[in-house]
Amino acid sequence: MSRHEKDHQIPEWQWQQALIDAYYDYRWRQLLEPLCETFQHWKAGELTHVPVDRAIEEAYKEKCWINALFSQRQDRAVALIQSLDREWFETWVKEQHPPSGVR
Repeated sequence: MSRHEKDHQIPEWQWQQALIDAYYDYRWRQLLEPLCETFQHWKAGELTHVPVDRAIEEAYKEKCWINALFSQRQDRAVALIQSLDREWFETWVKEQHPPSGVR
């Protein structure tokens, strides 16, 4: 049995959860990597507290958005991910084929 055939045998909820987990990790990396870089510049004495404060505030807003997205029902979160970040979804779905019957 090929990998592609195996992918089509997993339950829909399991595929949806894998999508959500992968996107969750992706969004948190997008949020935390720049923030970490800002802290490193601050620690090196290259920034004052003002840009650090702004970076924290922006990160907090993004964190709230992430929390709102991932507090949705599983099927709703999947639909939102597909519509809000189509490029990311299309790349992910090439590697993680949906089970039969899933659009």
